[in-house]
Formats: sequence, C-alpha cells, structure tokens
Amino acid sequence: MAIFADTHPGGERRAVASLWSAYLFAGLIAPGLAAGARLGLALAPDRLRLAAGNGLPEAFHLGPERPLPAPLPMQVDRLLAECVAPAVRLLRAETGLSVRLLWENAGGYLFWTLGTLARETPERAGEVEEALRALRWPQEACTALTLMRADALAGLEAPRRRVCCLRHALPGHGKCAGICPLLRGQAGG
Repeated sequence: MAIFADTHPGGERRAVASLWSAYLFAGLIAPGLAAGARLGLALAPDRLRLAAGNGLPEAFHLGPERPLPAPLPMQVDRLLAECVAPAVRLLRAETGLSVRLLWENAGGYLFWTLGTLARETPERAGEVEEALRALRWPQEACTALTLMRADALAGLEAPRRRVCCLRHALPGHGKCAGICPLLRGQAGG
C-alpha cells in the first residue's frame, strides 16, 4: 500500500488506502472467480502477485498442483472466508477504514464478477444465481453485502454503495456516478 501511496502524492491517506483495497479486492475476486468458474476449480488466493512498481495486483498465478474441483457457491464462500475477510480485518487494523467501507469495496467486485459470469456464460447463470442466494459471509459484512446482494438479485448491473469509498478525496478523482451514496443524497434520493 505504501508503494501505491507514492503514486498518489497529496492524496488523503484514508482515500489512498480505500482505493488500494478496491484494487486488491478486484485482483483477488474477479480473476479468481472467473478462472474458477471457467475451470470449475477453486483457486488459491495466495497466488495473487503485486506489481513492484505500484503495489497493485499484477497477476494471478496457477500453481503446478491442480486445485480440487469446487462448485461456484463453494468458491465464493471460500474466497470470502479465507481471503477477503482476513484482508478486511488487516486493512481495518492498519488503516482505520470502516469495516463496512472495506466490505462494500469487496462486494462491488464480487457482485460485478458474478453478474459478468452469468452474462458471458449463460450455461452457468443458474450456478451464479445459486451462489448469490446461498452466499455466506462473516457477520461483520452482513449489512453491507446483504443490501448489495439484493441489488444484484434485482438485476442492477452495479449494486449501489451505502458508504462512500472516499475516492473523491484523491487528486483527479470524482464521486462515482451511479453508485456513490453522496451523489444520491444530493439528488434527493
């Protein structure tokens, strides 16, 4: 995260940490679930590699050993329990960001990835819906992910956030159109 912060001079520390966490969750969730869904395998989250130059996720490496086959709902549960939840706890302790903000950063990519899988591989749409309905997560994520899941099940392409991600506090970034709760508040809804 320190390397990434150097690429955003003058950025508010918590906003830098939030944006980095969003990239981290995108790097863990999207490739892990997409490859897992296409291969039918549970991928090890410790295979994510960060770029030396900017600290962002760079590659998701498959090891020489073949992971055990796992249905998509099990892959999602495993990813949340073994990878996302520990990352949220660590980031909370290191940055002071709220648990809800961090879970919404992860949830945005989780629900976007599942929606993309359903659209791009229609034969797996039933498994994606099963994963959405059976989704289990740690108690501290309950409210954030429950509301985002409701949006995903309702067919919204980008589940709305209830907590601002703070990106607008970085030079050159604005509020996130369509999902930022600050913009909804200004629009009267």
